[in-house]
Amino acid sequence: MTGVKGTVLGRSAGAVLLLFAAACSTPTTPPPSTPSSSPATTAPTSTTPTVDLSSLRQGAVPAKYPEPDMSKLPPKPADSAPLRERIAWEALQKVTRFAHRLDPAARSSCPAFDPGRTTTATCTVTYLGEGYDYVLRDIKFQGTGLTNGRTEQGTVSYKADLTAGPIIRDQVESVLRYQNSTEYAACDMPEHVRFGFDSTRRRPSGSSVVGEWIYVPGISCRYLDSKARAVKAIPLELYDWGAPIHP
Repeated sequence: MTGVKGTVLGRSAGAVLLLFAAACSTPTTPPPSTPSSSPATTAPTSTTPTVDLSSLRQGAVPAKYPEPDMSKLPPKPADSAPLRERIAWEALQKVTRFAHRLDPAARSSCPAFDPGRTTTATCTVTYLGEGYDYVLRDIKFQGTGLTNGRTEQGTVSYKADLTAGPIIRDQVESVLRYQNSTEYAACDMPEHVRFGFDSTRRRPSGSSVVGEWIYVPGISCRYLDSKARAVKAIPLELYDWGAPIHP
């Protein structure tokens, strides 16, 4: 079949940078030019509390929002490539974008199907050793009436969604460092987890960015608030395309 293409809804992610004011020092008064007969005084001891950073991991503050280098994905198949190869690449791109990290060993495959007869199909992406389904629904074929004697030319439309996505601890902590201008952050989770969307609790984000929030139960994060000189704990929440949210 030639001239076929798939269409899916796209989403864009936004990030908010939270800036912290730099601490200001008070200039000291120069000593008097002549000796003084007044008794010497002792400078007051600082009462700033010591912050316990033992529960946090130290890392560099990213200069920009941490994004995956999508150019390192396998080359996108040409429009003349079989439909299942093009959708398999699309599925790999979706999983990588959700994780916001590239897995050089990731693989993706889709079954062969006839878009004129099949209405659903499931592709599978293997990312960091875990399987992620990319489910196609409402598959429709719109023919043009042109044929080479074996197949008819036309376009294919469908709706497609991931049923789960990978959450990468290093990525989430990097976003916390970027958003809060701090080197210290930590999330209570393994290096990566497979998170099923069917078990999520969603609610409107209340922001100008289109999308919903995904609350991830059982995972919380902490970071050093350098302005308040305190460690703050927050629940892990993501936009539905995978970008972490700082409430």
